[in-house]
Amino acid sequence: MENDSQSDPIDGLPGCGMGLYAIVLMVICGMGLIGMCSATVALVNSEPNEARNLVHGSEVQVWRLQPMRDAQLLELTEVPMAWHDESPRFDGTTSCVVTQDMVARLENGTPIQLKWTEITGTEVERTQSDTMTVTIVGEQNRFDCHFGPNEGAERFLRMVEAERQGSSAPSDAN
Repeated sequence: MENDSQSDPIDGLPGCGMGLYAIVLMVICGMGLIGMCSATVALVNSEPNEARNLVHGSEVQVWRLQPMRDAQLLELTEVPMAWHDESPRFDGTTSCVVTQDMVARLENGTPIQLKWTEITGTEVERTQSDTMTVTIVGEQNRFDCHFGPNEGAERFLRMVEAERQGSSAPSDAN
């Protein structure tokens, strides 16, 4: 005679297989959603290669130069000798530019420009451990251009100094 008191313990757990399967699917789905959200955040926060570097104007997308054209710092077809974007969204709304005639900065739609003959000097200061500020000093006003690590602060300073000294040199008009 078989013992009726010893029943199979698995008989008391109906549906556990389906429940475990559902839990595994929810974990996989949750990991997928977290992965998609983190990838989206990373794409939004990522910056294009060389987005902040000091570059020649021919290497800049036309739409990124548009705020400078709107502020009348650049002519419609003018290509700057050097351009540096400091805007948080990499859209050129805060940037510094070096042209044949001047050095300028655009911030919050407000342009500041100094012709080469108006510049009296430059100053360089390390404002944070990873930020260097180049200040262009004029007779009446001054402005700062901020550079991060390896963004071209030294080249920008050399360009401004060379253009400033070149414009103040006497011309040989014999």
